[in-house]
Amino acid sequence: MSKETRSIDKKGFSNKFFEELDKEHDNAKDFAKRQKELKEKKKQQI
Repeated sequence: MSKETRSIDKKGFSNKFFEELDKEHDNAKDFAKRQKELKEKKKQQI
């Protein structure tokens, strides 16, 4: 079995780590936006 090689920066973090971090950040922003929209929608119904 050969391991997949990934480039590593000076601090020892792989690029994959930062790609995943960016993805999670985007997901969190989308989720926050959706929550805000739902809150506004609920507020308008009252």
